[in-house]
Amino acid sequence: MAKLRFTIFIQRPPETVYKVLADLRGYKSWLPSSNLFRETAVTTDGPVQVGTAYVDKGPSSEMQGEVTALEPHSHIAFHQAARKGMLDIHVRYTLQSKEGGTQVVRELKLRTKGLVALLQPVLVRGIRKENERILQRLKWYLEAR
Repeated sequence: MAKLRFTIFIQRPPETVYKVLADLRGYKSWLPSSNLFRETAVTTDGPVQVGTAYVDKGPSSEMQGEVTALEPHSHIAFHQAARKGMLDIHVRYTLQSKEGGTQVVRELKLRTKGLVALLQPVLVRGIRKENERILQRLKWYLEAR
């Protein structure tokens, strides 16, 4: 299992950061496509809550996801898996009020199985870069408003 941790400081209060992260339907407004990510589509009706299902679509794959934890203004967590179970990812954002803004910590645990396990070093490099991009886009979006 690979564990990755990313941090960024955003000059907005935790309430504002949390609202953007919890709005899965609104990701298209701040997170443009990349070589790993195209869009997030919520597949459950109603407001986003623990148990809300979604699909992260990429150019060559889809990850089935679910919201696993929501604590307003504090943290939000997700679990995603590839359809064939070869790739399993847990993501957790933790938000801490700090010096007029928010310290955002994004932690990721990645498990691979079968042939995909052989590609884990390559996957980790791409996933690391994508996570850094996600946090930079989040910061840019929130601070530009």
